[in-house]
Amino acid sequence: SGRPMAGRARLTQTPLGAAALAGTPYPIDRHHTAAALGFDRPTEKSLDSGSDRDFAIEFCAFAALLLTHLSRISEELVLWTSAQFDFIELPDRFCTGSSIMPQKKNPDVPELVRGKVGRVNGHLISLLTLMKSQPLAYTKDNQEAKEPLFDTVDTVLDSLRAFADMSPAIKPRKEQMREAARRGFSTATDLADYLVGLGLPFRDAHEVVGKAVAHGVETNSDLAEMDLATLQGFCADIREDVFDVL
Repeated sequence: SGRPMAGRARLTQTPLGAAALAGTPYPIDRHHTAAALGFDRPTEKSLDSGSDRDFAIEFCAFAALLLTHLSRISEELVLWTSAQFDFIELPDRFCTGSSIMPQKKNPDVPELVRGKVGRVNGHLISLLTLMKSQPLAYTKDNQEAKEPLFDTVDTVLDSLRAFADMSPAIKPRKEQMREAARRGFSTATDLADYLVGLGLPFRDAHEVVGKAVAHGVETNSDLAEMDLATLQGFCADIREDVFDVL
């Protein structure tokens, strides 16, 4: 939230009175008009006021970062809904059926939001390219800034609305998640820390656990499924309390 609020602070300055280049000869009070229109203050430099589009670029840069994060979350959700993972279930209203596979349910919202980051990144590059070779003062090139900016705003709002609607409706499949964690020897580091607590240097504990995991791979068993005697075969100091860790 800090980035858009920082950008907003710069949008509270009004260019009114800067005119096309170097201000106006009329004896206006720019601070008065700024206050009357609800701005914090007038912009400081008239030449920059007409030629600058940093506010649009800054917003698009923020939007590109935001959509990048949403895209990464979307990638996780797409993977987690797949038959290979099956970690979560998305309600039908966020999905559609496959055009060719009757059994398949496509996670539309994550896929569409994941795709939007390319659109917003493109708008950011478009604005940067638009501004890179302009002389100072206003030029008609800047009319091209509006469309990418407005579309970026719409894209961000639509993506956030979709996520706000979808996220509370995600249903975790806890048993599949637990089984995946079990298959990955997720308590291996905990066992190493346990051995360090017994006085082993972590380097030696790391080696001991590596051998235990190799045995688990061979026997298709998790560390917690091994009996005490098996674990003591890797380190004689292991005691019954190891299962509190595993």
